[in-house]
Amino acid sequence: MAELRSFLSGPAVLGITGVLSPIVTGLSIYDERAADPVLYAWADWTLKVSGVRTVARGVEKLPASNFVLCVNHQSHFDSLVLFRHIRRHMRFVAKRELTQIPVFGQAMRIAGNVIVDRSGGEGDKKLLAEAVDAVRNRVSIVFYAEGTRSDDGVLRPFKKGASVLAIDSQVPLVPAALAGTYEILPKGTLAVRARPAALVIGDPIDTTGMTHADRDALTQRAHAAVAKQLEEANALLGEA
Repeated sequence: MAELRSFLSGPAVLGITGVLSPIVTGLSIYDERAADPVLYAWADWTLKVSGVRTVARGVEKLPASNFVLCVNHQSHFDSLVLFRHIRRHMRFVAKRELTQIPVFGQAMRIAGNVIVDRSGGEGDKKLLAEAVDAVRNRVSIVFYAEGTRSDDGVLRPFKKGASVLAIDSQVPLVPAALAGTYEILPKGTLAVRARPAALVIGDPIDTTGMTHADRDALTQRAHAAVAKQLEEANALLGEA
């Protein structure tokens, strides 16, 4: 039965994504926020058909205003778990390769995600600078701080981008950890497995008055917080 679910989940996930992506695109052209309920439905339906149970702690800690969510990255299912539990106007810093996926890629661009090449070049710096105004005025941003998905689910060192964006925007940096999603869809595989996932959100870090001179210390502080929350999230998997 588990093997049959795994076999069927992949096409079901692609089908749900394919159906909802044009709706997200159309609504985002009209109003970026109008797409949010569809994104929540995408997360809920995809996790349900995949047999993925989730649990979350600390959602109530999120600031009332916009924020930068600094989180680890284990799987493509990470964003689904985030959208299931965080019902806020929220978009992602995402790699440009994802925008090349038919239909889905267009939805990603038009929905207001920050698309980067991950080269650290002038183009990425310009895009992140433009994201500062977005975070200040209209949307919270999720930043996968390791820069890419983990090959084995183990937490890697963080890039500085999340800290720089939070400092430049003068909004809280919120550390968070996801556990279990690596087992659902490991990097390099297509078979979706029904496994539990957990999200733990930590205390927001106030960046008021910080400058780029503080970015290294802030990055290390965020990493330490996420590492601790990851331990808690792994312990919660049995409750999902």
